[in-house]
Amino acid sequence: MHSDFETRNRKRPQTPPTRRQNTIAGRVEFRGRGMFHGIQTTLALLPAEADTGIVFRRTDLPNSPPIRASCDLIAKEPRRTVLAATKDARVETVEHLMSALAGLQVDNCIIEIDAPEVPGFDGSCRPFCDEILTAGKIPLDVNARPVVVDGLHMVQSHNRAQTLVLRPYLYSCLAMTYHLDYGRHAPVPPQTMSAEISPEFFYSDISAARTFVLESESSTLRKMGYGKHLTAQDLVVVGNDGILDNTLRWPDEAVRHKILDCIGDLALAGTTLSGHVTAYRSGHHLNHELARTVSTLSKGQRSGRAAA
Repeated sequence: MHSDFETRNRKRPQTPPTRRQNTIAGRVEFRGRGMFHGIQTTLALLPAEADTGIVFRRTDLPNSPPIRASCDLIAKEPRRTVLAATKDARVETVEHLMSALAGLQVDNCIIEIDAPEVPGFDGSCRPFCDEILTAGKIPLDVNARPVVVDGLHMVQSHNRAQTLVLRPYLYSCLAMTYHLDYGRHAPVPPQTMSAEISPEFFYSDISAARTFVLESESSTLRKMGYGKHLTAQDLVVVGNDGILDNTLRWPDEAVRHKILDCIGDLALAGTTLSGHVTAYRSGHHLNHELARTVSTLSKGQRSGRAAA
């Protein structure tokens, strides 16, 4: 971690180093209930060839089309990331699994799932990471194609209260700075974290950070039919007097989880990103907007390389 990220970003970025694309070494299976709908789900990760990307297959739907992990398929839903190839062929709450794959640099994978929602487990992506690391990764014969960030790109909410900025970074990696601030009297205190995201750092310092929700939000979500099976032991519920029936893994677990979500959402750009992302109170919607920006940059750079 560094305190001079902003200063570094004024300097010219290096060309990202070449690395091979990776896939998972063998089949890995998970079983668990979805966080929003509570449906019991079986999900399996399978190896895939280079340039496959991440592709979901709904095994419970006959003749279901593949659902690519792409920002082109993002469906607008509150508080989570949903991919939809058709009205029925959709997968919900993919952000934690996508974060695990991106954080550990698994570029290609087929994901078979027999329900509409990814298992939620403890609200982090550590369970996914543990099984991926146990199975191992295999480098493929094709290089990853990172996006080279050559300027400043910003997305904002309509009232400018939430902001995401992507800019060049001196070092050849993804760096993230997240400023979490819900206001002076909010139950979640202001938190800031800056880090360079390597697979090792992602696993040790980000992957175990859990979803958090305010007690007031939890009641509203239950009335909407979401998360009725969850208790305060299943994720971090923040009341006016602190954490309910649970213990934080870090004092700043909330901002770490925000970084986890952002990594998973940006992975929907379908490319490796080398640059510095600065977020202020960003959520899934703005993350999706920046993923679309990165995807556009990637397509433009690939076209330029092809023309050359």
